[in-house]
Amino acid sequence: MLKNWKVQEIGGAVALLICGLVLLLMPELTLVTIANVIGILVIIIGAFFLIGYFLRKELAAGNNDLIKGLVIVCIGIFICVKSELVVSVLPVVLGIGVVLSGILKLQHAFDLKRMGFDTWVRIGLTSAVNIFIGLIVILNPFSTVAWLMRLVGIGFLFSGVTDLITTIYVSKKASAYYVDGKAEETDEEIK
Repeated sequence: MLKNWKVQEIGGAVALLICGLVLLLMPELTLVTIANVIGILVIIIGAFFLIGYFLRKELAAGNNDLIKGLVIVCIGIFICVKSELVVSVLPVVLGIGVVLSGILKLQHAFDLKRMGFDTWVRIGLTSAVNIFIGLIVILNPFSTVAWLMRLVGIGFLFSGVTDLITTIYVSKKASAYYVDGKAEETDEEIK
């Protein structure tokens, strides 16, 4: 039982290490691959609508499966063909949110200045940082997402390494525990 646990844990840690390395070293390829997989899934969903339409023998008034299927397949093809554009949309939206948050903070800073508080400068500086970060995300969204993927990759690598170390350590301690006969003593104490 301990051996099976150790093999499963080490397998999981190695999988995390591999995923982490791929995300760290090839974030753009990973993002494009994810977008392509999503595009293919969307195409398959559209194909089900089309197949359903053509396999139906009776007419169904108001059934738009042909149009739905064609539109969904076209969206899937667009996602596959323009995967970089699709991947870059989310960071742009988030970047706009960060800029708007910075502008709101800037308004608060000016309000504090009007009220005579010295803290307006700190709030103003944080708003400037907010706006700057938001603009970077908006102007270079694909790179931003790539860095996010690298960060996730680093997290996976860390998790994989710590999983390996923990598994080896716990496995050694558990083996020593069972070899020393402590487990039998504990079982006898429970009885």
